[in-house]
Amino acid sequence: MTRPPNIVLFTFDDAVAIWHYKTVFGANLHTPNFDRICAQSTAFHAAYCQAPICGPSRASFMSGKAPHVIGRTELGNKIFDTVDPRDMWPYLLKQNGYFTSSGGKITQGYVPLPRDIHDVLYCDAPKTFTKDNAVRADISRDFGGLYGGKGITYPDHDDWFYDHQSATSAIDFFHGYDGAAPFYREVGFFGPHNPWITPLRFKEMYRTGQFRQPAAWADGFESSGYLPDDHLRRFPTERQRYWRKSVRNYFSAITHADHNLGRMWDGLKSSPHADTTVVILASDHGLHCGERGRHGKYTLYEQVANVPLVLHDPGRPAAQVIRDPVGLIDIGPTVMDYAGLPPPGDSPGRSLRAYAMGARDPDRAVPTVRGGNAGIRKGRYRFNRYEDGSTELYDLASDWWQTRNLGPDHPAFADMQTAHRDTCLRYGFDPLAANAAA
Repeated sequence: MTRPPNIVLFTFDDAVAIWHYKTVFGANLHTPNFDRICAQSTAFHAAYCQAPICGPSRASFMSGKAPHVIGRTELGNKIFDTVDPRDMWPYLLKQNGYFTSSGGKITQGYVPLPRDIHDVLYCDAPKTFTKDNAVRADISRDFGGLYGGKGITYPDHDDWFYDHQSATSAIDFFHGYDGAAPFYREVGFFGPHNPWITPLRFKEMYRTGQFRQPAAWADGFESSGYLPDDHLRRFPTERQRYWRKSVRNYFSAITHADHNLGRMWDGLKSSPHADTTVVILASDHGLHCGERGRHGKYTLYEQVANVPLVLHDPGRPAAQVIRDPVGLIDIGPTVMDYAGLPPPGDSPGRSLRAYAMGARDPDRAVPTVRGGNAGIRKGRYRFNRYEDGSTELYDLASDWWQTRNLGPDHPAFADMQTAHRDTCLRYGFDPLAANAAA
C-alpha cells in the first residue's frame, strides 16, 4: 500500500488576496516567494473565508464546519470553548496514523494550547514564539500612519520576530523528521497582522509617494445603509499622507511575512520530504485598506472575504489559476482526500484536489457570515443580506471595489437572493430567521 503524502498547512494572519493588490495602489507589492510558489501550484483566486474574523474563521476551516454550526461567528470566546478538539480534522489525522505537529497560530492563539487540548490534536510538544508587539524605542524607528509602522534598526534582529521563529521551527522539523508515519505539520504566521512591525529594510522597500488611491474610490461607496461596525473605528482615508503611510506599513508586513514564507519553503524543498509533501497556503481573512473609511476586517465585502489560497501538489508542479468560487472550509476535505480518509463529518466543504485535477464549478455559491449577517459570492456577483433585512448586490466583474449597490430592480437580484438563502441554509444559518430576531 502506498504511503499517503505528508501535509503542511501554512497560514498568514490578516492577508489580503495578494493577486488583486500587486499594483492596485500604484506601488508594487513585493511577494517574490509567494509568486514562485504559485508558479508551481494551483492558485484559487476566488477563495473566501466563512467568517471575516480570526477565531471564527480558523475554528470553521480547522473543523470543516460552518461558523453557525460550531457557534463561532463573532469575537469573544476561544475556539475550544465551543468546539471539541476531537471535532478538528487534525485529530482524525492523528487517529489514522499521521504524526501531527503544531507550529504557530492556527488552532491556537499566540501562545500554546492547554496541554490537555494540545495532546488530543498533536503528537509533539507545544511551541512558543515571541509576539512582535513589544519593541524598545531605542532600537526602532517610527514610520507614522496607523499603528506607527515601527522599523527595527538593531542589526541582528530577524530572529526576534514570530514568523522567523515559526519558519525556523518548521525548517528544523522538515530536516529532522525521520519517522515511518506520514506527517502533518502546521506553520502559522503572525504577519501581516498589525501593528506591522518589521525589520527596517522591509519598510525601506516602499516609498510613501508611490501609493495612490484607486480612481474607483473617488465617487464614494453605495451600500444598504446598514453595516455592523462596532469593532471598527473610523479610518481617516481622506488624509492622503496618513493613508499612504498606513498602506506602506501593511505592505511591508506582507513582504516581511513573504520573506519568512520563502525560508520555510526552501527548508522544505531542501529536505528529504520535498517530493512527498502537499502544501496548502491560506489566510484567515482579508483586510480593508482604507476603502469605506476602514482599515480592518469584520465586513462581508470582497476585500475582507476574499483570501489567498494555494494548493501545491509535488506530483503536479505546474502553475494553474482557478477562478471558480471555493472556501476555506474546503481545506479539511482537501487534507483528508490526500490522506486517503473520509472528509470531516457533516462538512459542506469539498476537496480542492478535484479542482487541481480539472474539475470546475463556476456557479458554486460560497458564503461569508458574521453574526446575523451573511454574504455570498456566486458567478460575477456578491450578494449581502444584513440582520436588519437590507441587501446589497454588486457586479464584481465591473465593480470589484463594490462602489455601486445594484438594488432589487437588477435582473440578477431575484436569483441571487434565492441562492443566498439556499446557500446559508446548507451552511446551517437561516438569514430570514436572523432578520426576524433582529
